[in-house]
Amino acid sequence: MQKNLDANFTAGGLLYNDFVAISSILTSDNFLKEINEEIQVNKLLGIPTESARKRVILEIVRRYEIVSTTFWDWFVTISEMEQKLALFYVCLKTYPIVFDLHMEVGLKKYKLGADLDAFAVKMRLDELSSMNDSVGLWSESTLDKINSQYRTTLKDCGLLTGEVLNAPANIPDSFWDYFDGLDESWFKEMCFK
Repeated sequence: MQKNLDANFTAGGLLYNDFVAISSILTSDNFLKEINEEIQVNKLLGIPTESARKRVILEIVRRYEIVSTTFWDWFVTISEMEQKLALFYVCLKTYPIVFDLHMEVGLKKYKLGADLDAFAVKMRLDELSSMNDSVGLWSESTLDKINSQYRTTLKDCGLLTGEVLNAPANIPDSFWDYFDGLDESWFKEMCFK
């Protein structure tokens, strides 16, 4: 059976700056109403075109809904690096393509002590293209963008320096304990812990 893979991760990778920009409404009881108003008013995101705002907001909502509202209450209280890792967790849960790339390329390369470069990711995307009808239909530019976004996301999270994979530094135990409390300790392995 084929996994349901889509290319929506290309809308902006981690979207860290966007989530920070909307942090004032992220914990609101009216989040969906307020984020949809942002499409028209553009008060928080500052994305120049309405079509681009719609695309980003669609992915923000998709990610927002994949975790509990208490996750977002916690998210606004943690440090910038912790927030980036938390958004990586949300991406892994939201986008099967990101989970697959990280599990099949990132994590395996880390365990081998090998570098992660664009070619390694491309090899996995080529493999997926031959096994998955939807990925097989993606354009070369879409595949390149997913490749780039994935590696940039790892860099943003402190998991990739140049082409070297590494565990993020200076993250308190309380951060990892949060995921243990969610019964999601698999995420620690994804962060090379």
